[in-house]
Amino acid sequence: MLRMLTSLGNPFGRGFRSRRTQLATVVALSVLSLNAGTGVAANAAPAKTKEIAAYPSLPSNVKASITLASYLPLLGSGANATLNTMLSGFEAVHPNISVSVEPEVSTVAGAIGGQLQQDAISGKIPDLVQTVFADLPNVVTNFKGVDLTKVVGVTSLNTEWNGKYPYAPAMTKLGLVKGDVYGVPWTLSTPVLFINNNLFVKAGLNPAKPPTNWTQVGADALAIEKATGASGLENGCIGTAAGGADWCLQSIIDSAGGSVLNANQNALTFTSPGLITAVTQMKMLSLSGAMVNLSSAQAIQAWGAGKLAMFLNTSALQSSLVKADAGNFTMSAALEPGFGKNLAVPTNSGSALVMLASSQAKREAAWELLQYLTSPGSESAITQNIGYVPLRTSILTAPQYLANWASSQAFVAPNIKQLLRVQPWLAYPGHNYATIMTDLLNATSSAIFDHVSVQTTMANAQASAAGLLK
Repeated sequence: MLRMLTSLGNPFGRGFRSRRTQLATVVALSVLSLNAGTGVAANAAPAKTKEIAAYPSLPSNVKASITLASYLPLLGSGANATLNTMLSGFEAVHPNISVSVEPEVSTVAGAIGGQLQQDAISGKIPDLVQTVFADLPNVVTNFKGVDLTKVVGVTSLNTEWNGKYPYAPAMTKLGLVKGDVYGVPWTLSTPVLFINNNLFVKAGLNPAKPPTNWTQVGADALAIEKATGASGLENGCIGTAAGGADWCLQSIIDSAGGSVLNANQNALTFTSPGLITAVTQMKMLSLSGAMVNLSSAQAIQAWGAGKLAMFLNTSALQSSLVKADAGNFTMSAALEPGFGKNLAVPTNSGSALVMLASSQAKREAAWELLQYLTSPGSESAITQNIGYVPLRTSILTAPQYLANWASSQAFVAPNIKQLLRVQPWLAYPGHNYATIMTDLLNATSSAIFDHVSVQTTMANAQASAAGLLK
């Protein structure tokens, strides 16, 4: 059994000073709105077959060994320890099922496909795989992902979606491929603006009133740099820190009224007015000196040293940033900045669990593991120790799960509030989806940081990538 054992510690043990009552109220209202205000039933995933009985559990006298491919070990010792603790708990409840972990080598789009291809060559395809949403169609198509709608059945899926702590309704749609459920969302985050409160105060700014749009972000960043010498902003959605994925960049583009694909999602729209607006705004931040271009590792190092005031990135970085600051300053988190008076349109990063098991026994064991990993208890551990938002949002107000913890955290409310208007991370059609994503990231980075023509650069990127839509 492959485990990378580390001690599980609570990264929030030293606590945060926050407006407990106000934050608890915000979280509670957000949860109520999220579960009641979308107008989409939680069990509304379409079914193309007749209903079947609940999927059977693996008999207790039948032993099964299964493999989970996961990228959580890449997120640091806390995430790896959380995964190991969940798997130990699962095996204690299911002593007849043994789980091995295949650590994924990268979260960059297309990486899991390459890893699964090597697994296929060696005859060791994992039974359950964690895949980012951009890779979902590829994993399903090329590695025989199991159609849970047909195999597990609507009854069992409805049990997974609903119950005492149901999924937020919109989340049940994220794992669909051509109308059927192939992936069950597991980890999810939205872009969050992390803030060094101390630097804000030193610059005469109020961290309790963070910037809400990009113009304000630029002004605050320059004021902080002038007063403290620290860098004002690192934008993890673009440039080096984007890490080969465009989910966060798509959010900035969407927030400006643009998109990377047309309505039918079969043509690129890299020259849409909103996209040009978004990239131009980012270029202005770069030209003014308000925004730097660091790698994620460099940004985390600068953050820990107290030399970075604002860092826009996935909320999953919170545990790494908390560890990096080592209690030397107070940090908080705010909503993703928008354009003008408009709120940002957050997209989701994160992943789904996809079943690849082929035998009945392994499928039954994998389904048991999937349910355990997405249970309220497991989601509570993932939220506390890693930073992903719980898909079963009502556990944030449940005393036995996250209510007490959430009321004292500075990072929960922005993520939950942004789920109210989250838009899916769009996957490019065809086998070349990862190359198209790379082309977009490279083009926007060049336009923003090399200070070349935005219009020309994006037009060239669209012309180059258009031939890859096959």
